[in-house]
Amino acid sequence: MQFLSVYPKQILCWLIPLLFIMLLACNRSGNNNADHPAFFQPVFQKVDLLGPGQMPVAIRILDSVYVRFPNPGPMDLTWKYRYLLDYYWTKQKDHIRGRLYADSILRVLSGKTNRPGYAVEYGKALMYLGEIYSEEGKLDNALSLYYEGRTFIAEAKDTCARGEYSARLAMVYYRQGKYKLAIPHFKDAFSAMGNCTENAFYRFCYQQAELDNIALAFDRMDQMDSALFYYDSALRYIQLRKTPFLKIRNHATFSLAAEAVVLGNKGSLLLRKGDTVTGEKLLQRSIDINIQPGTEPRDAQLNMGKLIKLQLAQKRFPEAQAGLQRMRNAIDSLPDNSSELSWNELQAQYHEATGKPGEALVFLKHYQQMKDSLARLNDPFRALDVNTQFNYLSGEMELDLLKKQNEVKNFYLNVMLIFSILVIIIGVLIWHNWNRSKKQGEKLESLNRVISRQNKHLENGLRILEQSQQDNTRILKVVAHDLRNPVGNMISMADFLLHYGNITDPQNKEALGMIQQSGQLALDLISNLLYMNLRGDIRKEEVEVDVALRYCVDLVKTKVAEKKQQIIVNLFHTSIWASREKIWRVFSNLITNAVKFSPVGGMVEVSMELTDAVVRITVRDNGIGIPDALKGNIFNLSQDVKRRGTMGEESFGFGLAISKQIVDAHGGKIWFESEEGKGTEFIVELEKYNEANHR
Repeated sequence: MQFLSVYPKQILCWLIPLLFIMLLACNRSGNNNADHPAFFQPVFQKVDLLGPGQMPVAIRILDSVYVRFPNPGPMDLTWKYRYLLDYYWTKQKDHIRGRLYADSILRVLSGKTNRPGYAVEYGKALMYLGEIYSEEGKLDNALSLYYEGRTFIAEAKDTCARGEYSARLAMVYYRQGKYKLAIPHFKDAFSAMGNCTENAFYRFCYQQAELDNIALAFDRMDQMDSALFYYDSALRYIQLRKTPFLKIRNHATFSLAAEAVVLGNKGSLLLRKGDTVTGEKLLQRSIDINIQPGTEPRDAQLNMGKLIKLQLAQKRFPEAQAGLQRMRNAIDSLPDNSSELSWNELQAQYHEATGKPGEALVFLKHYQQMKDSLARLNDPFRALDVNTQFNYLSGEMELDLLKKQNEVKNFYLNVMLIFSILVIIIGVLIWHNWNRSKKQGEKLESLNRVISRQNKHLENGLRILEQSQQDNTRILKVVAHDLRNPVGNMISMADFLLHYGNITDPQNKEALGMIQQSGQLALDLISNLLYMNLRGDIRKEEVEVDVALRYCVDLVKTKVAEKKQQIIVNLFHTSIWASREKIWRVFSNLITNAVKFSPVGGMVEVSMELTDAVVRITVRDNGIGIPDALKGNIFNLSQDVKRRGTMGEESFGFGLAISKQIVDAHGGKIWFESEEGKGTEFIVELEKYNEANHR
């Protein structure tokens, strides 16, 4: 009890700074830099003037500007991420990059939606992310994001953003086949966009599209007169309002492509009405426009299919054959599931009509398999009631709000209780201290001061050491992350110059090849650094294993061809419950290593097995194998396991260690079997996706 005589002072010395630090932590909000619209707006106006085929140039310009600009604000970064999001998702339908840039916007604006304009951009990013999930068939997730995005937009009272929301919700009803419910939302989007006075081209893009969408909805309901009225309304709208945009090349290209889309839709309707002459002319005109770069090639592919169907019906087989080849070339250039499905069906019809039933059966099987796959993807859209889901989400949000309010009340109650107890304890200790003799109190106080100083010195030292370790790790991650873009740009530029730069000098070509190879090695090292020390919760989702493995195989095809190797793939369709990006890293490491350590002319096999609730992935090669001396350290971060590939390929020794961390974090297993000189087999076991348990 004597040692406690000065304890109240220690409590006060620690309690006050602790409360102060907690208040500061609650007020932290990440990037609080000022925005610079006066600087960045001219930059985006400049890149907007570039044509659709010059997007790589536009992206390089933006990267260069942002690398050189110190401390960009949250909205400055949001502009860049949304520009890239519009390109990679809207134009390229790249799910991975689309999700990446949408998440980047949400991360940058998190905690700042009370600022003017921030809530709108945050809501739009949520709707973009919902659109990506919608395309992937995850309608529950999509509707949750749409609802949350609408909440932010409603708070900001932004009419233009509300129009975007109505347009997206209308497309959900449209995909469900609920065309009558979709039409009012398309009309609301058209009306809301009419109030967007700041960006005339933005308003033009949306309003002409909504008129065409209304026509399509009437078309699907077989109300042909109403559909023709709105198709003609869309064409008149474009003709009357496109003139101001013809001065800017990419705006002019969009206007032309939009008109071609409406012409194709109208032509398709006229074919069904029996006006085949006019319908064919409109389809051909639409195809001729949208087959050009920078327009709407996917729409051109679909219209090719409609035109070929007409030619087959009229027994114009040579024209149909030429059209099928042209459609095939277009699909190879820009893959599209709907076009691929139509092409297989038309090929089957063509071969059957020309007396080749065997070949027709092959294409018919491909068509049926793909149709079943797409039907499974669209099943959730048919089954879910959007209004019911929104009502449910509204109730969930209210419950969450009440729960958070209750948690806050409990927190403050607990704080007050603890504070009261501390006050009582302090009072008792002070009273006790005054009842001690002055001499004994001075000795104890002196002793406690010495101990307190020593403890503080020790704690300060430990805190500084821990902070230093955290700072080093954070700096390493930031540097590795920020190096990705410049190194990636270096590789892209070297590759561009090698293939399209018209460089004939052998020394220059060799130098460029060395730059490209060094850049790729650096990029691999950066990626490995980003995945080191995997900790914390992993955000899991349904991941199609066969799709991820095929993507990894496609990435190494150039190296496989260079080494004249053969890669055998035995896969089937199934899913696992995992982090898409992290588990892709595991597959990429294993397949890349198999190619790297296999000889010229060797063979690599990638296969799958399914046992109970476990998916087993095997990557097998006939390469140099793993020496017995290295087998014990193969999954450790050690320089001792670093070896060069069969053609001198560089290795950092991180890949397998990181793969082991990722698989362990997923609750899976990874091991290998190898014999030196005869090859290696890596096996990964992961949990199979179960719809009932993984929601």
